[in-house]
Amino acid sequence: MKHVLIAAVLLSLGGVAAGCGGNSDSASSASSTPTASSSPSGAPTDGSSSDLCTALQAGSTIKDGADVADFADGLEQAGTPSDIPADARKGFEVYVGVLDKVDPKATAQDLKNMKNVNLSKADQTNVQAFLTYASTACAPSAPSAPASSAN
Repeated sequence: MKHVLIAAVLLSLGGVAAGCGGNSDSASSASSTPTASSSPSGAPTDGSSSDLCTALQAGSTIKDGADVADFADGLEQAGTPSDIPADARKGFEVYVGVLDKVDPKATAQDLKNMKNVNLSKADQTNVQAFLTYASTACAPSAPSAPASSAN
């Protein structure tokens, strides 16, 4: 999914982004100036997968730090569905937390020059679980094959 891949590129979590076909040249930095926002752990835990997918799609239009801030806010407002696995929910929280640290005044060039995020193995695993969940939950339904009749 394009929006999930773009989101993965923003984090550039080494193997996570590489496994998703990401480009580590445009990553967010944990050392960027944090924005004033609510904690991602306060995001709804009873949201809809549709709202989450819509929020993730906004990642495809990110051009600068203000767009990253809007993207993070949209994800926080959407939250996650109640059926999301616990590790994927933790990954969502880490993911949004990293996005929240991107300076909203960052230019497109600033985003391109940001360094990779240094996350623990556990956080990387949880973010991968979130990205996997999102790519499954947001995948378009495959058309069903016509039923074949044996005559």
